[in-house]
Amino acid sequence: MEIVFESPAMLLLFILVPVLIALHYYFFEHNKKKAMKFANFSAMKRVTGTHLITKNTGQLAIRVITLSLMILAAAKPVLWTNGEVSSSDYVIAIDSSASMLSTDVAPDRITVAKQSAKSFIDSIGVSASIGVVSFTGTTFIKELPTTDTGAVKGSIERIEIELAGGTDIGAALITATNILLPSNASKVIILITDGSDTSGILVDESVETSLEYLKENHVIVHAIGIGTGNARPGYVETEGLKAAYERGTLKMIADATNGKFFEVGTTAEMSAAFKEIKSTSTKGMISRDFKEILVSLAIILILIEWVLVNTRFRPIP
Repeated sequence: MEIVFESPAMLLLFILVPVLIALHYYFFEHNKKKAMKFANFSAMKRVTGTHLITKNTGQLAIRVITLSLMILAAAKPVLWTNGEVSSSDYVIAIDSSASMLSTDVAPDRITVAKQSAKSFIDSIGVSASIGVVSFTGTTFIKELPTTDTGAVKGSIERIEIELAGGTDIGAALITATNILLPSNASKVIILITDGSDTSGILVDESVETSLEYLKENHVIVHAIGIGTGNARPGYVETEGLKAAYERGTLKMIADATNGKFFEVGTTAEMSAAFKEIKSTSTKGMISRDFKEILVSLAIILILIEWVLVNTRFRPIP
């Protein structure tokens, strides 16, 4: 559970609360001096049966609470919780770097990833919009989220290996998030990669930046790590490509976004991973906007104060 303020700068207006309190007591002292000018002050007290000069702390409390509610409403608080959702939209992000040509997962990693992704699309049907990105050191948008399953599967089939450019997982996650932002459904990214860090020292920073962006936009990432750990480079071996599977980064991404992490070494395991992802399609991040509730409470308190000002807090002429 998390409370997010869409306009957090408005919270600075809470500085007005002590100003309101100070003004209240300033005018209390000012009015007290004026009231003390009555010659028959004690007689008026006996007639009314009440204290003629009070600090009106009840009225002050109402005003402080009302102001606080209005400031919170202006900051636009949204409560995010994990729960049951009516629908989810997806982006499938497939690693197309050269290490995905490794044949430790027969016939090779990229082929198994593409075939399983297409089977997943068939199982989802038109109940969700699905987009596709591929990535190496650069991310390519292959298909914006759509319910056209034929177009999505065609985009996946056309993904080809890029022999140069490394692997930038962080940039891929940010791009996938961006094309999911217009969706009103729960947002899910399915990341398929061997996790090999071939883009240099900036990769770790890229992943950390993307995690913050994912969490800000409440996107769930299911990370599928493909590879057995006994990989051989699938192209020019003299290049010395690091094709071995890296577990830590993918697990960190999944854990940080309330997703699932899968280790896949066979076609059957890949199918099982997608099946489990589909079973969680009714689970996601649910948002609830509290702005209207806060405004309503503030209006009610304003009405209550108006009644009290004309009854209990009404000044003696």
